[in-house]
Amino acid sequence: MKLQAANDYVVSGTVLLAAAATLLVIATVTNRGDLTSATLFLCGVATFLAGVFMLSFSRSEPFDAEVASLLSVPGMLNQCRICADLGVRGDAWFLPPAEGAGPVREFVPVAGQDVPPVVQDFTFVTGPDTPGIVLVPAAAPLIDYCEKKFSLVIPSAEGELIAAIRELALDVLELADGVEIVRNGDSLVMTVRGYRLFSGCMVVASESPKCCSMHPCGICSLAACMLARGTGVPWQVSHVSFVEGKKQVTAILRSHPSPAPTGAGPGSSR
Repeated sequence: MKLQAANDYVVSGTVLLAAAATLLVIATVTNRGDLTSATLFLCGVATFLAGVFMLSFSRSEPFDAEVASLLSVPGMLNQCRICADLGVRGDAWFLPPAEGAGPVREFVPVAGQDVPPVVQDFTFVTGPDTPGIVLVPAAAPLIDYCEKKFSLVIPSAEGELIAAIRELALDVLELADGVEIVRNGDSLVMTVRGYRLFSGCMVVASESPKCCSMHPCGICSLAACMLARGTGVPWQVSHVSFVEGKKQVTAILRSHPSPAPTGAGPGSSR
């Protein structure tokens, strides 16, 4: 496998420099000394400057996104397998910090849709009402990094929160070509098109689609963590489906129990 050697800036800058050289050579060879030669010369200089400008923004590609998407797959699958072997079969809830500050925690119930009123800093919750397992969300380190590196601020209003998720995924992290989040009843439906880490999603889903709701990864975990932090209430990724040809991920996120979707077909977490 050969990784991409040059990005779009390098290719564009190289093409502009080649076009500039062509225009300047034509203007020099013809040497008509009229307005046409002057125009060619000015166009060549302008194209040359544009090429230099594009190359100044170029940077080498350190890794391929498809390769990067596979690095976290074993960890995700191992955690889901351990939970299943322990008899934990529920869908994860992303719990906001108790005091409004601190990390979001992920609670996977043994069964049902209940959320414990208080979650201590332990892995196993053994209460008789809502037993389960507490995990670190897959996107928690990424959110911490964005808060330190990019001064990420998570708003509380739903409209601003949705806009923040889209801006972070598209403009800052460049994870996808498009992100659309719309409200549908008591849930939010997130559609991610051209997802860069889609290959990792497909490997996890092929092992067991249940993993996508038991321990979400990637952009699903990122959105759920930001929603929990911003709104101050638990959120759950209740359903995930894929369109392989478009590298499209569709996730349904809800903030309280509601009937689970049925009839999703293959390649789905239901």
